[in-house]
Order: sequence, then C-alpha cells, then structure tokens
Amino acid sequence: MAEKKPEEAEEVTISRTEINVPQVTGSPKTMLYITYSTKDLPPGLIQIPKDEWTKELEVERIREDLKKRRETAPEKIRL
Repeated sequence: MAEKKPEEAEEVTISRTEINVPQVTGSPKTMLYITYSTKDLPPGLIQIPKDEWTKELEVERIREDLKKRRETAPEKIRL
C-alpha cells in the first residue's frame, strides 16, 4: 500500500492592515485585510473581522484562497 505523503509546507509572506469599516447602524467594525504572496502567484487578499481573527483561521482562509486561485485557469485575450 502506498503511503500518503504529508502536504508540503509552502512559504507565504503576509501583511495585515486594520481598517474601520462603517456599518449601517452602530459603530464601525474593525476588519483585518490580509495581503499574502507566494512565489508562483500574484498577491492575494483576504479579509477577516478583527474580533474573529486567529492564526489558524488566517491560515485556513489563505489555503482555501490559494486552492481556488490555482484551480482557475487564467484568461487570455488578444489585443
């Protein structure tokens, strides 16, 4: 039986920016806008409410976004 290889770790550079987003009612909500980059894709952006942020949630959302972006083929246009 073939052994399943563990998923290879990927190096991702991240930058977090806090932005206060106005709400329809009440005070603004603080959001974390997280820009990340890898060696084979242009930078990506995810957002997480600051009060929900955890390192684990951040990693999970970046993994999901990377998977989605890699599955989508780039569009080519002729100019």
